[in-house]
Amino acid sequence: MKPTLADLRAFVTVGELQSFAAAAKALHLSQPALSRRISHLEGLLGVRLFDRTTRSVALTQLGQRFLGQVRSVIDDLDRSVVDLHDVAHLESGDVTIGCVFSAVHHFLPGVIRSYREHHPHVLVRIIEEGADEVLASVKSGEADFALNYTGMQDPEVEFTPLLKEHFVLACPAEHPLARRRSVRWEELADYPYALVSHASRNRVLIDQALAELAPLPRPVCEFRHISTLIGFVDNGLGVAIVPQLTLPRQPASIVGVRLEDPAISRTIGLIRRTGRSLSPAATAFAQLLTQASRATASPRRRQPRAVKAQPRPGA
Repeated sequence: MKPTLADLRAFVTVGELQSFAAAAKALHLSQPALSRRISHLEGLLGVRLFDRTTRSVALTQLGQRFLGQVRSVIDDLDRSVVDLHDVAHLESGDVTIGCVFSAVHHFLPGVIRSYREHHPHVLVRIIEEGADEVLASVKSGEADFALNYTGMQDPEVEFTPLLKEHFVLACPAEHPLARRRSVRWEELADYPYALVSHASRNRVLIDQALAELAPLPRPVCEFRHISTLIGFVDNGLGVAIVPQLTLPRQPASIVGVRLEDPAISRTIGLIRRTGRSLSPAATAFAQLLTQASRATASPRRRQPRAVKAQPRPGA
């Protein structure tokens, strides 16, 4: 048999207080019960830990040595229990969230603000990357979960849809197409336009949707990040195809017009490793994200305003 935690804690308490009476009171035990625990421990170890008389209690040489070792173990255990309690009750700890560039500014600022108000001692880490890198961060365990538009068919992750967004034509407020309700893809032949490069998963979605259409004119520019596309439009160089969430949230000089024939969309969802439970900190953050996505109204078409647009990070 091995010593129990109760036996070891009784030994440490008696050793520190040098009194069975004081130790029994501190442990809420009767003195006979405490004496039995010490005797049980000494029997298991085969050594005497205390020299006892009717008037005094003193650690033996072996007892003194054992006390230093056991006290360290008990202290570490107590700290671990306190730390675990704090993490479980969101009084400490951390959470790591992956997020594709194009969703960071739409989802995270408000959620982080709310999370910090409720759990100010929890560290929030954000991994903002492209879709493939974000998916990899979840599968490797680097991120607790992530916001992504890929992973639905991957058996290693669970995908929970949050919202569906369409690709739109981003154009300057003064552009001829700015006040249109929708634009057909074939109409882009009349205007210089830009796309994300083939390095982006967004380009894969676009190319797959347009595969059966007659060849479109080549874009005048390709960029790796959506933020650069927004800057391209903001500088009056042409129009660009972007996911709707990447448009400036405030009325701005850039307008988003729905693209049709075909309409192309992507689904932003929460991904997590299959069969893995989330920590309390991650669960709380995921719940806030889900609530925020449900509360998000369908993005409205931006009306032209003479306000400088602020580029958003690309995906």
